[in-house]
Amino acid sequence: MKDVRALAAKALARVISQGESFSADIDALSNTQSSNNAKTHDNTDVDNKDRAFYRELCFGTLRHFHRLDAQLKPLLKKPFSQKDADIYALLLTGLYQLLYLRTPDHAAISASVDAAKKLKKPWASGLVNAVLRNFLRQQADPSNVKPLSPAADVSHPNWLFKKIKKDWPEHSQALFDYNNSAPAMSLRVNLAKNSRDEYQQQLTAASIETELDPNSPSGLRLIQAVAVSELPDFEQGAVSVQDPGAQLAALLLDVQGSMQVLDACAAPGGKTIHTLESAPNCSLTAIDSSSERLLRVKENLARYQLSANCITADAGATDTWWDEQPFDRILLDAPCSGTGIISHHPDIKFLRRSGDLAQFAEQQTTLLNQLWPLLKEGGQLLYCTCSIMPEENAAVIDAFLTQTPSAKALPIDAQWGVISGSGRQLLPNKGKNGGFFYARLSKSATL
Repeated sequence: MKDVRALAAKALARVISQGESFSADIDALSNTQSSNNAKTHDNTDVDNKDRAFYRELCFGTLRHFHRLDAQLKPLLKKPFSQKDADIYALLLTGLYQLLYLRTPDHAAISASVDAAKKLKKPWASGLVNAVLRNFLRQQADPSNVKPLSPAADVSHPNWLFKKIKKDWPEHSQALFDYNNSAPAMSLRVNLAKNSRDEYQQQLTAASIETELDPNSPSGLRLIQAVAVSELPDFEQGAVSVQDPGAQLAALLLDVQGSMQVLDACAAPGGKTIHTLESAPNCSLTAIDSSSERLLRVKENLARYQLSANCITADAGATDTWWDEQPFDRILLDAPCSGTGIISHHPDIKFLRRSGDLAQFAEQQTTLLNQLWPLLKEGGQLLYCTCSIMPEENAAVIDAFLTQTPSAKALPIDAQWGVISGSGRQLLPNKGKNGGFFYARLSKSATL
């Protein structure tokens, strides 16, 4: 089966009906993978010439799922069974084409009908045709169109809509806009090889237009995304694809000389590589619970000709991997809801539930408590998430500080973001950066 719409419907059905994550990690989502071995949910049956359209259908439909879903349901006489989730997904992609793409209406409908046959469900072809044509008829007469709920109107689940409005009332519309948009393609220049200005000049010579990121001294943002193969000296480690917000981690970690460094939850390795670029003489241990994801770290280390001690383990199960040599710096890039990078991972809006926040907070607190004994007196731990939820960020850190006499928050003197508890929150910005929380903690002797 090579029909791109049918393949997209099958992939989306796994997300909608089975709760599968569409993508493996932030690098793989950008359509500009940092490795030929990057794992994604892309169906290998998709022809290369169709991949861009396949991704547009999948990511676009997921970004606008809640609005499309609210518009589609009134057009159906009864819900689809789980075994026909692919037809429901096909109808969603049809609506997405009619509303958001330049595909001519007749072509979008005709191709969607053909896709139903490719899914081996010819009975659905007439239904797909009728539903999509009925949608167009209703859109032509606004009096027939029922208003959407406020949450559906900005294509968010109700719980997330209310949460963003409550936590970030002054920024809520900007956050909704970011979550519904494609991410910018941003680069981190390897300053050990080139200055940012020098590499920007190389890009300009290659007819790739960029602008400087104001928050990261190594960050460049592309005006229009390109394949990584078009980036000068990419395979030689001159540059990486990385969100500017994630680039702040190595700066805040402030590794010096030959320090012992732990990168807990290290995969896919962007922060690992950046730390080693910044402090090539440090001794870094990279931990991740997934051997497959840790392989990404090893591949990137090889491309940059850097070395680290890579261990597949649960970072919190320290008795299984720690040699009892304390660390000068610990980077805890904690598991989180990912609500700061929905632009990269649009399936988060569909897969996350409000109850997940408490579970993540518990996991984050456990990791802090387990890793804190590994830090030297006078050492520093950098806590970060790609979340905008205070429960996972300020609340976790403030509770840890209250319960841990040896822990002290260090100030983050920066122009970016807003103060949030004892840390700093960088909010997502459409077309620029994702959302990240950072808190710097130092360890003193206990009395």
